[in-house]
Amino acid sequence: MTQGPYHLIPLGILLILTYLGSMLSVRLQLMDRNRHRQVWNAFLLLFFISSSMLGLFLAIKVNYKLNIPWIDRAMQWHVDMGIGLAFVAIFHLTWHLGYYRRAIKIRHAIHKEENLVPFLDYKPIQVRILFLLLGFITMITQLVLLREYIKSLHGNELVIGVFLALWMVLTALGARAGSVYKPRISGPTLLKILVILSGFPVLIYLLLVLLARYILPPGMIPGILSSLSYMLLIVPFTLVSGFLFSYFTRAARGQKVDATFYMLDALGSLAGGILFGVVLVFLFNNFQVILLLFVITAFILVIFFSYPGGLAARITIILPALLVFGATLFPGVRNGLESLRFKDERILETKDTPHGNISFTSRDGLVTGYLDMNPVISSNEPARCEEQVHYPALQRAHPESFLLIGGGLAGLETEVAKYDPKVFDYCEANRWMYRLGEKHLQTQGKHRFIKMDGRSWLIRSDTASYDVIISTACEPLTLGWNRYFTVEFYRLVKSHLNPGGVFSMQMPTGGNYINDSGSEQLGITYNTLKKVFNHVIIIPGDATFFLASGQPLSLDIPFLLQNHPIQTVYVNPDFLDASRLTFESDLLLERMSDFKGIINSDLRPVLFFNSLSSWNIKTDGNRLFYIFLLSLFILILLLFSYSRRYTGMFVAGFTGSGMQIVFIMVAQSFYGFAYLVTPLMISLFMGGLVAGAMLWKVIWKDPATYKTTVIMWILALIGAGAVVLLNMEQLFLKQWIGMSILGLLNSISGAVVGSVYGILLSLRSNNIAASAGRLYSADLAGAAMGCLIPPLFLVPLIGVSNTFILFCGINVAAGLYLQSGKRQKQA
Repeated sequence: MTQGPYHLIPLGILLILTYLGSMLSVRLQLMDRNRHRQVWNAFLLLFFISSSMLGLFLAIKVNYKLNIPWIDRAMQWHVDMGIGLAFVAIFHLTWHLGYYRRAIKIRHAIHKEENLVPFLDYKPIQVRILFLLLGFITMITQLVLLREYIKSLHGNELVIGVFLALWMVLTALGARAGSVYKPRISGPTLLKILVILSGFPVLIYLLLVLLARYILPPGMIPGILSSLSYMLLIVPFTLVSGFLFSYFTRAARGQKVDATFYMLDALGSLAGGILFGVVLVFLFNNFQVILLLFVITAFILVIFFSYPGGLAARITIILPALLVFGATLFPGVRNGLESLRFKDERILETKDTPHGNISFTSRDGLVTGYLDMNPVISSNEPARCEEQVHYPALQRAHPESFLLIGGGLAGLETEVAKYDPKVFDYCEANRWMYRLGEKHLQTQGKHRFIKMDGRSWLIRSDTASYDVIISTACEPLTLGWNRYFTVEFYRLVKSHLNPGGVFSMQMPTGGNYINDSGSEQLGITYNTLKKVFNHVIIIPGDATFFLASGQPLSLDIPFLLQNHPIQTVYVNPDFLDASRLTFESDLLLERMSDFKGIINSDLRPVLFFNSLSSWNIKTDGNRLFYIFLLSLFILILLLFSYSRRYTGMFVAGFTGSGMQIVFIMVAQSFYGFAYLVTPLMISLFMGGLVAGAMLWKVIWKDPATYKTTVIMWILALIGAGAVVLLNMEQLFLKQWIGMSILGLLNSISGAVVGSVYGILLSLRSNNIAASAGRLYSADLAGAAMGCLIPPLFLVPLIGVSNTFILFCGINVAAGLYLQSGKRQKQA
């Protein structure tokens, strides 16, 4: 067998750290000891069933000599499950052997929880400002650091999902700790913590720069486990921010504890999201934004709290930040700081844009353009440029109209110009990339620049038609790129091709040997193209080129060159042989035959999931199966940590946040511009939270368990409604109509989550202040799972529609679960 190494050390470390974390939760009174044991009993059962069933399967395979292609993977899973079973069994031994029990015996009994008596004498306006400011700081920091981690870790949706999930889980733990913490923290100390909290993102930013400079080798893409370890830099910020919310809730004197604090925190987040997404992201880079955040926080504390006391102290806090902010306005300072990320390259210009960070560097006369540290454009790739342009253009006798989707400044426009076309349109989604590229790259050829992505242009332009359409979209490692590899996009392209027109695209998978994952990627791409075009051919090489048309196509490139009086260097008979191209193309088609019938679409991005799995294997050898297993562990841990009512909040947070993420994915698949739409959709969701927390009493009057059940079912109806609307494709052809529908559904789901929080908090008759923090913790914990599991596993595996159907079923079941608890109590 050829299975990879067993994950003894990674699984062992992961389980030990998880066990230590759950034991710490017991010590901090976040979880009682019986619940702790129930969780690990569930883990023991999970490992036992998985290991035993896989072992039984392997025994049947060996005894009956079955031919199962993925048997090596099953063997690896079986052993890994056995490793997990062994570690959990060791944990169980520590509970029952007297020696070990005495070694870990808690010396001091945990006393009954005592409520923290409110002691902070703040005016009502000051209390409101505290919660608004906390939400504001948290949201802007989250958006900035998310962009920085994407840049530093060459991120995709997997990195984004893990980051958001980790952020919310840690914030939830901080909120849980703040709901039970007993010692008093003075008002000035709390304000000092708030100032430090607003300045901590600056430290994280600088550490990420040093990380890229001295730890990550140039061009290295870290695996998900390595990325997770780098994300631990956010631990102090998230724990403290969650802690402050719960602690402020309990410590403020003379304040009625209801959903108002939750609403104010969401309102602050809403303000931060709008300010960042609409204003700051266009005016400043990430470093300037977090410096400005520190200055804003300091000014607010000075104005409303007279903190810190004394003019000298205030100047000491604010003036250095203002001076550093002012220095970053000079291009030399910005370029100097960003140049630390690049070794042996001279940075020409760098800019943070709504689409990510763009940097142009120079080395030995070669100019390279980077998008979030990924090289996307270069000044010297003549072979690739010739192949991308001439393979499709040679198929037409006299091509007169071209559409180039991205990549033109790399030299493609020079090759297109050789045909002297009457129409030459060039689409680029990131107009900043075009502007900077024109400054630092030598461009030739006349073209009309269209300031939008190619798919949006084809949707909006009813009359444009072309002889040749060339897509330079990268490998679909993100949903933004996947939208150029779907059946919907290919149909759109076909509708804009002249009779006999040719469409060209490429996949980076190439070479003489292609593994199973690469063959599957090529097979899915080929199947999807054949769903739309009658004729599709494959031209192998360092990359694999696909040509598609309604008319027959030829692999005899040398013969086609005879009919075109153009000068080429690499695409010519000296380098290309028709019989060899045909032979290698047939080999590829044979390898792809095992993956017939798999189609990539906007609402079921199987190619994105396949590329993500391939990327994960290349980086650290771990399959997404282990990420899913870790997510399942955390889900079980959290579910067992909450009582019935808190479970309702957890489920609302999970499905509400999950719907928000899926709506963002759908918007990205339909319209692109993910970096622009994400802050908008997050802001709309936060707006819904604010409305729900504020208005639930107006709609529902008095709180009751059955009303919570009804609200959960409303969330289920939103999921069902989304399925119906998404199947009405005509609604989403107009961008403003489609975005309005998605935004409205997103806002309503946020309002439902806010209403659930308000009703569940009002149902508490004692210790309401502590319950506010615990409900907030449950909401964030559910949201963490909603950010991770749906976009990375559910949508790629079962599709968008089935994911919404699953959300619908989960909310129906949760509503019944809440109502059954009420009936048991009455009985």
